[in-house]
Amino acid sequence: MTTKLLTNLALLSALALEACNSVETKTLPVTPITRSVRTAGPGDVVMSFQSRRSLPNAFGKADVFGRTTNAGGTTVRYVGSRGGNAVFERTDVTLASDATTMSETPVVVPTTTHTNINGTVGTVPVSGTATLTSYKFIPARGSSRYATQSRPIQFSLGKGQSVKVSGRTLRVIGVGASSVDYRVE
Repeated sequence: MTTKLLTNLALLSALALEACNSVETKTLPVTPITRSVRTAGPGDVVMSFQSRRSLPNAFGKADVFGRTTNAGGTTVRYVGSRGGNAVFERTDVTLASDATTMSETPVVVPTTTHTNINGTVGTVPVSGTATLTSYKFIPARGSSRYATQSRPIQFSLGKGQSVKVSGRTLRVIGVGASSVDYRVE
């Protein structure tokens, strides 16, 4: 076998394996995860996460090219202090979408026409052929989505206490009258 054929087979195999991956949702932090101490006042966002879902292909598996769509997110906001504890509010929003690789992919349709001309110029026979290729761009049809929000959850943490949110730890370092010192780990 030639090297080019082996390379093409390897690429085709990789694409086939990728097409077998299941659709999954990944949640990643939007706020920086720096182990440094930060300060927040009432209403400030202390943690924020965004979720992305794989676009399903025609076979119900994940998109071969790794394209995703917004699936919502989680926000933790500092509300204030009460009784020496910091009060936080967690809000989860879920975005449901009918987006697929087919609805989000534009299509380019080539059209080729061939023209043949035969005739004579004086007594000399002539003929010619012309080929024209044009392209029609059909934009992606798009998708619809709707958001649902769960009831916000309030919780309080004292100095030195922590809570896990979407795989990250929010640790309270100190609580002031109108601010909180915290760290996201």
